[in-house]
Amino acid sequence: MILTVSVATLALAAVPPISGCSALAAKQGKNITYSDVVTCFDSVPFNKDAARATLESLTTFFNDYYISRDAALYPYLPKPFEGDPVDIVSKFNRIGRGRYKSDRKFHTDLYEAVESLHDGHAAYAPYCYVAYMFVQPIHMYAPVINGKQVLKVYKDSLNRGYQDCTVLKIDGKNAMSQVKKRADFLMNSKDPNVRLNEALASMSYKKEAGGFVVYPGQFALRNLLPEKASMRYELQCDGQDKKDVVEDEWVITPQMPWQFTDTESYIKNVCLAPVQPPINASASVVQKRDVVSISAERRDEILSLTKRALVGDEHVQAAAAEAAAPPPSTPPSPPVYPEAIKIAEGNSTVFYQLKDRPTVGVIVFIVAMIDFNDINFMYQSLDTFHQKGVTDIIIDVVSGDGGYANVGPDFAQLFFPNKGPLDKAVKLNFRITPAIQQLSTKVFKSSDGGYSEMGNMFSLRGGGFYDGSRFIDFATNKTYTDNSLYFDTVTQSRNGRKSQYTKLTSYKQTTHPVHPNLATYSWTNNPSRLRIITDGRCLSACANIVNLLSNQYKIPTYGIGGTRNQPLSKFQYAASGAVTLESFNGMFEFGNMTSPVKNIPYQAIVSLTLAQFFAPGSTIPLEFDAKLYATDFRMDYDPVNARSREAMWTQVAKLAWK
Repeated sequence: MILTVSVATLALAAVPPISGCSALAAKQGKNITYSDVVTCFDSVPFNKDAARATLESLTTFFNDYYISRDAALYPYLPKPFEGDPVDIVSKFNRIGRGRYKSDRKFHTDLYEAVESLHDGHAAYAPYCYVAYMFVQPIHMYAPVINGKQVLKVYKDSLNRGYQDCTVLKIDGKNAMSQVKKRADFLMNSKDPNVRLNEALASMSYKKEAGGFVVYPGQFALRNLLPEKASMRYELQCDGQDKKDVVEDEWVITPQMPWQFTDTESYIKNVCLAPVQPPINASASVVQKRDVVSISAERRDEILSLTKRALVGDEHVQAAAAEAAAPPPSTPPSPPVYPEAIKIAEGNSTVFYQLKDRPTVGVIVFIVAMIDFNDINFMYQSLDTFHQKGVTDIIIDVVSGDGGYANVGPDFAQLFFPNKGPLDKAVKLNFRITPAIQQLSTKVFKSSDGGYSEMGNMFSLRGGGFYDGSRFIDFATNKTYTDNSLYFDTVTQSRNGRKSQYTKLTSYKQTTHPVHPNLATYSWTNNPSRLRIITDGRCLSACANIVNLLSNQYKIPTYGIGGTRNQPLSKFQYAASGAVTLESFNGMFEFGNMTSPVKNIPYQAIVSLTLAQFFAPGSTIPLEFDAKLYATDFRMDYDPVNARSREAMWTQVAKLAWK
């Protein structure tokens, strides 16, 4: 057995620790060691008053306003879902009864309690303890080779030649079991196989890069402080009898350019919420898992502290270069798309044509934020497809990001033009409290100009969700002319708790003018000419698109990855109306009311779902409607299609249109 330690580890381990946050501050974001972060985090004293205030706020917010609070208690989740019921309020209560001495431990427990909901819209992420990103140089995937699924190295960021070596053990235990344990512990999907895909490396399109980049996966990339300073991998490389044991330190980088010099200033500048938050304070942090039901001007409302780009690799390589000699050079990688032609790139979608099957076009989703300009772009690109002889289209939502909740109806109109103003309306409802009823009266017909360039999407400024004039009364097929949406309520019992809900409603819909050429396309109103490929990681608003196209319009779906021979979901979690605590309180401030939920002492991302969606004719919230999730067909990753989308598309095309 040969033990290899990364060069970054050897160089960084020699730095002596300094008490408190001083050592971390002195590093100025470079050559940070695990010890630096631990010493800083653990020097923050446990603040009982801040803990009590945080717990009270989270308990009220999730107990009274998280619409999935009761649905999450379902005792049995049918396939493809898997997981125990989660009583989030009981978890908060248990934490409140704990005897904490560590501030980090208290807030980490809250973070993990919310994450256990497997709901991408629900979050508690205190900047104090998610201020740094931790990345492993080895990124893994689980291809199927000769009928057997194995865990292999997708990419070694230190260029040590370990690509496609089999990973046998991690920290002395079965490697696949370790990955699945991590995937089931956190991650956002209720489907364990989607969680596996999220834990492992994959490729996602990044407009800034002009193509697909490697996302390390949430096993190799983390926001919370890992349990240990390093990971040890036992690798078996093809053609070699020996096994390499590689121990890699986490490469650590700041999520934002924090300014502090010691523990006191760390608490003041990173941990504690400012009295007057600066405008756009979090603009430099990339968006959270997705942006739902908010205007283009406030895309920072729901944020992400997981950077889904090559940033991990770049920092690993930079750390290695600074610590020692540059890593050995490697031949340039072949083009990602050797047999696919990029036709056009927009803000939300990219259009390709398969070179070896020119009748097949591909639409890749970048992010589900389609505005009117994007719709015009897509009409033009579909025209180009038609002119170039494309007759069949693959819609690629592998790693598809979220966005505006109403994108599903907008995008569906490109392929299935509206027959009426509401035939693509996505049905939703809200949970109601007396405070919400009072607010709805005060903010009806908010005068903030609350509609964005989306046309039918409203901002969370003004009355936001609680301005009834922004919703449809299905009894009249018109927008509400009063705020009766919030008073003409129904009582429903979910898992033993009765609550008041609105009747089903919908966002104010926009029927886009039918493009004159739609009728000439072979795929218009013809699901046999359309296919969807997904790894189940299609987020929220992307999920709304896939739900409409697959479940309502019957476009066949192909799922790739996960565990071999097991079902895979079409999307990660369903579209709905999500809100941060800051913007929730902002709606009450707009209505000149005191919010029923107090702000918390720490700077943090606190978010949850206020509205839930339903499939037509279903009484189960879409987030939990398991029968609508599984893909029609299953595919496996292999060493080729995992690195070449063109290979993946060709496989789908051959299966769909032989």
